[in-house]
Amino acid sequence: MGVSDERVQAIAEGFQGAGLVGKGWYAALDALAQATGSQSGELIGVGSDAAVPFNIMTNVDADFKDEFVASGGGDPARNPFVRAGMAAPVLEVLADYDCMTPDDYKRNTWYQEFALKRDVPHACLCTVARQPGMVIGLAVVRNRREGPVTPEQRAVFAAVAPHVRAAVQTQIALENNGESILKAAFDGLSMGVFVCDRHGRVRTMTPAAETLVRPGGLLGLRDGVLYASRGDGGRVLSDAIAAAARSVSGLGTPAMSTIVLKDASAGSAMVLEVIRVVNAEHEFSFDPRVLVVARGLDDNGSGRLARVARKAYGLTEAEADVAVRISLGETPTEIAEARQSALGTVRMQLKAAMSKLGVRRQAELVGKLARL
Repeated sequence: MGVSDERVQAIAEGFQGAGLVGKGWYAALDALAQATGSQSGELIGVGSDAAVPFNIMTNVDADFKDEFVASGGGDPARNPFVRAGMAAPVLEVLADYDCMTPDDYKRNTWYQEFALKRDVPHACLCTVARQPGMVIGLAVVRNRREGPVTPEQRAVFAAVAPHVRAAVQTQIALENNGESILKAAFDGLSMGVFVCDRHGRVRTMTPAAETLVRPGGLLGLRDGVLYASRGDGGRVLSDAIAAAARSVSGLGTPAMSTIVLKDASAGSAMVLEVIRVVNAEHEFSFDPRVLVVARGLDDNGSGRLARVARKAYGLTEAEADVAVRISLGETPTEIAEARQSALGTVRMQLKAAMSKLGVRRQAELVGKLARL
């Protein structure tokens, strides 16, 4: 039974708004899979380094995508479907025998150990977009029972593919524009904010942030990577940004890390908040993964912070001073010497300040003060 022009048009319209609705790509891909009699619809990004930045695929179990990556599914040297799709012109529709040689069916390791094992031996596919360092492909994936696509099913796929390409290009344009919108929003704030991508590289920054990476400051940029140019905490900063950038789901990675950079020789310090941005699965190009918010705490800044802490949490002057000094990396012993107080008194003041701020650990205290 064929697919009517009205149904093809309805599927195409489903893709037009796919990027604007939560889970919209899944619904549109599922409609395409059903119209072609296929198990799954798929939209996948494959990087030049064989990485798979995203893989939106319907009707597969939770482990499928992880196993696909682990099997080398994104590597054109291993996966003949990816190899053929990456080499073909945009929108050229390919099916099994366009991608696989008779020898591939018998001897290709990836096909034998993944495609057959997972019962996804057949596909119809095309490249819908090329981005710097990445190819975006559309596919319907089929099991043994469904077999290779028929000429009629291939025609349906070919009719829908240009609409998918338009939807993908729209999504990319929105994301690229989103970078400008995000920068514009932060530009109105008098704070230093660095926006990093999935590789941990700074893609945009506020004017206040630009001043922080000038020569002679605590921060610097090298090949787009933010680093601590002086003082301690440099490795901690690099590790925090890298961990947040690598995290796709956010599992196992703190939503925010607070780092204090202190340059004792210059008498300056800075609090950095490394904030993980959980990405949506349908991001194709620029996707902000990490925000690094810098808050300078020079003498005036620390005095302001102490005043705010007193008003916000009812701290005494001594408690506020001790709390702020702790946030700058001073030890209780150093604080006692600076304040000419007994060490026990400083510990009591710190304990009282933490109680009023509702925190139990000094790291939590640092984070809470950094948000003031």
